[in-house]
Amino acid sequence: MGVNRYSKGFLEYQYQALSDVGRARSNNEDSLIETPALGLFGVCDGLGGHAAGEVASFIASYTVTELVEKASEPPEEVLKKGIQEANCRIIADQTQNPERAKMGTTVSALWLTAEGFDDGSGLGWIGHVGDSRIYLQRGNQFAQLTDDHSPVFRLHKHGLLSKAQMDQHPNKNLLDRCLGLTPTVEVDVFPVSLRSEDRILICTDGVSDAISDEEIRLALGVGPVSEAANQLVSAANDKGGRDNITLVLVEVLKS
Repeated sequence: MGVNRYSKGFLEYQYQALSDVGRARSNNEDSLIETPALGLFGVCDGLGGHAAGEVASFIASYTVTELVEKASEPPEEVLKKGIQEANCRIIADQTQNPERAKMGTTVSALWLTAEGFDDGSGLGWIGHVGDSRIYLQRGNQFAQLTDDHSPVFRLHKHGLLSKAQMDQHPNKNLLDRCLGLTPTVEVDVFPVSLRSEDRILICTDGVSDAISDEEIRLALGVGPVSEAANQLVSAANDKGGRDNITLVLVEVLKS
């Protein structure tokens, strides 16, 4: 799709969303959250293989979008309730369809709001469960905004594993929090201040497992968002494309 410019309150932004099956799998279990007029973007990485990970990711994507469209509460409450409702719907689907009993999904979403601050920055809210990631590039600064909900990531957070050791750990992709795992789920919800020329990458681990943070940082600095997004997909495929590759790259044009 072409890259269009959108506006919401203080913010003007553009984005590119891509989803690629990769080179090792025959089906794509990822789903995009893509409602630019609402300023809502995200990715859901389905888990469970033949147990219908793609069903779980679709339920999450659809449910979060539905609740944001009907929003009448503060953004942080809407995102939290939307993700929790998605978890409830996935659990209900498992009950009705025993063959999908082990399906689940991650969800990482960014909702741009119409609010702004006195310093001219805009505001977004992040809702997150699992190990899909949201990164922020601001000038020469680059940071992962979300925490992976995995035992190995916690070891890294506590200083017991380096980033390189974590990335190479055999149990890196074992999750202890995702949608569809338990009847209730804790959701990470927090605000992010946004400035002109910020780039926010939301991606599944088909991107972050395949290429390093440094490679991601360099790709985010390449040309327009469409070119940078395509370069990330190509880089992940060049490293073997062992998983589905899904991302949304949002660029703030004005805040």
